[in-house]
Amino acid sequence: MKVLLINPFISTHATAGKYRRFLEPMPPISLAYVAAALKRAGVEVAIYDDYTRGGDRAALMTRIRDESPDIAGLTCVTPTAERTMEIAQAIKQDMPGVKLMMGNIHASVFYEQILNENMADYVVLGEGEDTVADLVHTLEAGGDLAAVQGIAWKRDGRVVANEPRPYREDLDSFPFPAWELFPLQRYRLFSFAVVQEPGALVLGSRGCPYNCTFCSLKIMGRKRRRRSTANIVDECEWLLHDFGYKQMSFIDPIFPFSKDEGIEFSNELTRRGLHKKIVWTTETRVDLVDQELLDAMAASGLRRIMYGFESGGQAGIDSIKKSFKIDQARSAVAMTKKAGVEIIGFFMLGVPGETVASADQTINYSVSLNIDFAKFTIFSPFPGTKVYEDMLADGTIKETRIWSTFTNYPSKETPAAYIPEALTNDDLIRLQRKAFLKFYLRPRQVFNQLLKVRTLSIKDMWNGLLLVLGLH
Repeated sequence: MKVLLINPFISTHATAGKYRRFLEPMPPISLAYVAAALKRAGVEVAIYDDYTRGGDRAALMTRIRDESPDIAGLTCVTPTAERTMEIAQAIKQDMPGVKLMMGNIHASVFYEQILNENMADYVVLGEGEDTVADLVHTLEAGGDLAAVQGIAWKRDGRVVANEPRPYREDLDSFPFPAWELFPLQRYRLFSFAVVQEPGALVLGSRGCPYNCTFCSLKIMGRKRRRRSTANIVDECEWLLHDFGYKQMSFIDPIFPFSKDEGIEFSNELTRRGLHKKIVWTTETRVDLVDQELLDAMAASGLRRIMYGFESGGQAGIDSIKKSFKIDQARSAVAMTKKAGVEIIGFFMLGVPGETVASADQTINYSVSLNIDFAKFTIFSPFPGTKVYEDMLADGTIKETRIWSTFTNYPSKETPAAYIPEALTNDDLIRLQRKAFLKFYLRPRQVFNQLLKVRTLSIKDMWNGLLLVLGLH
C-alpha cells in the first residue's frame, strides 16, 4: 500500500490577521515522525505540504492524482481544521477509492464528529507512529480493524473507538524524522528563534506532568518520557552532517527537565565537539534552572532560551495553573543573563479574569525584565485543553465550527473565541498592539536588535512598526 501524508494549509489571514506576515512555514515534525515510522515498517510513503504551497487546491489535487495513494493521511490541529475538512471533502468526492485517515489533537478530540460526517475513514487517537503503521498493515492484509489499538472508525454504521494504544516508553526506538521527504528549502524558523541558519527542530521528550490549563500536550500523556542523551546528540550530528543544519531548536515544552539531564546533555555535546559546530535553543520553566545548569548549557552552545512568563501578576499565573512565582521568573532572568544566554519571553493577554489594569501590568512587567525578545499572544481555550473542557461545561464558551476564532491573534473579522468579562474584542486587539509597541519601540530595544542581537531584519522591524502603529 502507498500512503500520502498531507500537511494542510493554515489560513494565516484568518488565524493571525495582520501578524501573519511574521509567520513562516515550520517543519511539521509530527508528520515527519509518522513518515519515518511508515518507512521503517516497509510502507511506501510520500509527503505533500499544502502549507508551503499556500493552499493551492489545484496543485494539491494534481499531486494526489499523480501519487495515486491507497491511503491519504491528514494531520489536523484546530487552526487547520477548516482547511483539513475541505481537503477531506474534495478527496472523498473526486477520489472515493482513496481511504482517509486523520490524526493529531483536533482529530483526537472530535473523532466522532469527523467520522459521522464522513470526513475520514479512520482517526488515529493520540501518539500516531505505531498506530498508523499497524493500521496500514492491517488494511493491507485484510485483517480485523477491531484489533488495531488507538484508532476510531465506523463499524456497521456506528463510531467505534478501539482500545487505546499505550505510549511507547522507549523513545530511542523511534527512527529519526524522515526529513528527506520534505521540501526543507521552504521552511524557516520564526524570526525571533533564528540564531544561525539553517535551523532544525528536535524533540527530546514527550509528555508533561504539569497541569497548565491552556496546554493541549496532555495528548502525549502526563508522564514525561525522555530520549537518552546519546540518542538526542546522535540526531544532532545526523542533522548537521546529512542536512547541514547549524541550529538545533528543541520544541519540547520543557527541555531540559532537570539539572542532571541538562548538564549531561551539555557535556555530551562538548565531548563530541559539537559545541564548536552548532548552536541550540530551547524552552523550559523559570523554576527549573540554576546558575550551574545555565552556565553548562551556554558553554555547550545554548544561545537562546524561551520562558513562559505568561502574566505580570501572580493572579494571572495562577488562573492558568502555571504554578511558579514571579520572583522565580526574575531570578531566572538574572541567572540567564549572567550565563550570556539571550531570552525570549512568552506572555499572554486576556487570561481568565483579565482586566485592562492587569493586562497593562503584564505589558509593563515584560519591559521591566529587560529581555531580548517578547511574544504577546491572546489567551485562547484551544480544544484538547482543560480550560476548553471547563469553559464549555460551564457555558463560558459555546460549541462552534468556526475554528479560526481559536486564535492567539484576534481581529475585527475574526474575534477571539474567549473574551474576559471586563474586556471586549477591541480591547484585546488594542492591548496586543500596545504590548508589541511598548516592548520593541524603546530606544534600548531598537539598539539591541540592530547592533547586538541582529536577528530581526530591518524589514521585520519596519513591518512591525507599521503594524503596531496601525498603518497596515
